[in-house]
Amino acid sequence: MIATLAGHAKSYEKNCFREHITESISINKERKGVYSSLTQGRSDRIFNLLIAYEYLTLAPATVFDLRALPYQKNGMELFCHEFMSMNRAPDFDPNERRIPKEEFKPFHWEFYKKRIGEALKHKNVEEVRRAALEGLIALKEQPNYYCFTRHFLESIYRFAYFQPVRQQEASEMNLKDPTALMLDVMKLHLLGLKDCHKIDLWAQPIQMAGIPILCSEVPDLLFDLKHPELEVLRKN
Repeated sequence: MIATLAGHAKSYEKNCFREHITESISINKERKGVYSSLTQGRSDRIFNLLIAYEYLTLAPATVFDLRALPYQKNGMELFCHEFMSMNRAPDFDPNERRIPKEEFKPFHWEFYKKRIGEALKHKNVEEVRRAALEGLIALKEQPNYYCFTRHFLESIYRFAYFQPVRQQEASEMNLKDPTALMLDVMKLHLLGLKDCHKIDLWAQPIQMAGIPILCSEVPDLLFDLKHPELEVLRKN
């Protein structure tokens, strides 16, 4: 397996974290004007904060990409599967109206942030995955709300899912275990959870009126993952 991976080392993806952010900035800049027209400007503060947050993330994303580069040069697709292309976001139709059938309820994001934070502190990746999944299960009954918070929890789950895969690959390649690097990315996600919730609260009145803001801008980050515990999210 090492020889096969080495054969791919001459050609490798890089800057996958930064590319993920720049794609998102491009999409959100484009959608900002469309939603502004649909909402008479009420959505502007959502996209202003979202895009500002993404620009701030570019600096740490560049540092993380540099830390991932030695693995990528050796044929490991570190970050390049963990971060999914934003081009996989749902089809966007500005004329679509999706009136939520569910009642909007509070989501106790602080509880899940604390659980995930404690697990990260103790480097317990399995507990990180479990806590993120339980947060996603709690959000399942509100599919048309909390779309940005859900996106971050899905991303944390995705990193936790891939951690043992990358650890095994590193062992086979005689490379340093990338777990600490992946944990650091999960910690960065966790820092953003408060602002995710704030943005989701701003979006709620617009979503309640049938305009699927934010839900149309983020892809399903779990669709390609295979684990029995995910079936609870896929059942109607």
